[in-house]
Amino acid sequence: MAVSGVVSNNWRTILARVYSRDVTQSQEEFTFFKIGEGGESGGTPITPDAAFIDVQGEGAALASGGTVQFTNGSAFVDGTGTNFVADLSVGEWIKPGPEVSSNPYSAGVPGTEYDWWGEVKTIHAASGVGAVELQSVYAGVTNPAGRACHKASEPLYVFRKTLTVGDVLFNSVLPAITEITCSVASGEANADQQSNTPEFYEVGIFDNDGVMVGYLTFDKQEKIVGVQLVTIGDLVF
Repeated sequence: MAVSGVVSNNWRTILARVYSRDVTQSQEEFTFFKIGEGGESGGTPITPDAAFIDVQGEGAALASGGTVQFTNGSAFVDGTGTNFVADLSVGEWIKPGPEVSSNPYSAGVPGTEYDWWGEVKTIHAASGVGAVELQSVYAGVTNPAGRACHKASEPLYVFRKTLTVGDVLFNSVLPAITEITCSVASGEANADQQSNTPEFYEVGIFDNDGVMVGYLTFDKQEKIVGVQLVTIGDLVF
């Protein structure tokens, strides 16, 4: 399988933390991965951008910023400090982002991501109560205040999984090569939000603070029941 990958710029700024520790402690730096439906270009690898802080499958934050309130069972989304008129179009899909992290290099606090998208039906105002109306009532959980709004052209799917010690191996000293194995078992991640077969194109590897260590894109892989997906990334320093 053809793979294209990069070590993120943010991770380079904290490499000293890895090199100052022993092997066991360094292995603990790589804690989880995300495999997602973003990052594709015709189903083939693209050249990743080292400035990325998250997988593209999590969607892009709105350019004008602000925060949103999605309410379970309601088709209306509230905005505070947003500019929905400039940032959104009818037919796009939106969801709340994760909790903001105190780590400036993190895309959000791990484990606080949201996985349910809503399709934009009408944009009533740039911000305020009921500023955006969805095509149907929001089926996700009501998000806490202070979350950014993420958007995408479709309801992208992301699967997250914790790495084990056996998934992270140091197989070279000069150059320093860390091999990280990201495995999705046959019984995992077999349906997206619309009960379709997920099509994965990207993997992001993260540390405990949610800082993306590396980002890889690859040929489209359809995930179905009974099939295991394994992506191996070698971080070379």
